[in-house]
Amino acid sequence: MLRMAKPAILEVTITHNLPDKGEVKQLFDGRLIAIDWGREWGWKPTDPAKYEGRARTDLTLFHKMKDQGAAVIAAYKGAAARPSDRLVGWVVAGSDFVMLNGLLCLTLTQPRIVDASVSFLGNLAPRSCTVQPCHDRAKGRLAGLILGTAIERSVWSLHHHDVEWLVTNHLVRAGLCSTVWSGGRSFENIDHAGYGPRGREVLAQTTVSASVIADKAARLLELRNPNRDLLMFGPESARADCPAGIAYHAIEAAFAAMDATPEGRWLIDRMLSIGAS
Repeated sequence: MLRMAKPAILEVTITHNLPDKGEVKQLFDGRLIAIDWGREWGWKPTDPAKYEGRARTDLTLFHKMKDQGAAVIAAYKGAAARPSDRLVGWVVAGSDFVMLNGLLCLTLTQPRIVDASVSFLGNLAPRSCTVQPCHDRAKGRLAGLILGTAIERSVWSLHHHDVEWLVTNHLVRAGLCSTVWSGGRSFENIDHAGYGPRGREVLAQTTVSASVIADKAARLLELRNPNRDLLMFGPESARADCPAGIAYHAIEAAFAAMDATPEGRWLIDRMLSIGAS
């Protein structure tokens, strides 16, 4: 008998930044996540078809979470002890909506506070909106964290800022540079500036996202000259997206090379630590 693949767990990121900070604190203390489109639109039923645009998108997502369940990482601006604190927890499939001061809410079960200044958690903040699925970035790691699964030891489990630090160290450890400085201090929109062992300047870009390879490469090519080496560090899957004139290095390979050394393992161990309080 053919077995159907089990659907991936829905992973969602949400930020609460309401004008009334007392309400944000109520949500945080009650372990609730919320959207407030109903109040802005003059409260309507919870049917997404009654809304338009972003309101319909967000309410549709809330219904999907309520019906199917979801792993959630939630920020509560001004309510947590530290700006980097986040709540992670489950919305249980078949949950009921909860109302708080006209806010449409869902309850988080198994909640705990994590520090989003370390590991992949820092990569999950909503982009250009308040609430959105993040499973393309979390890749099951958020669900695994809530379940207590050991974090995967890979470059994908690092905070994107830490991937830049990993590459900075790799540039020296691999002999690609003798010294490295923050590229942005020397060249706008450049991640790493270094001095190579052959006396040539090295400019390098780093990204965990294939979608920005072209933009980062374009900036490198604007700065090329005969005495400058240009490097790109990105996902192996995006190698073909890097234009000629730039040497491409996979961040997966950089991670493996660093992890194969005692000093590299020490660095990665620090980057992978997840603090909970």
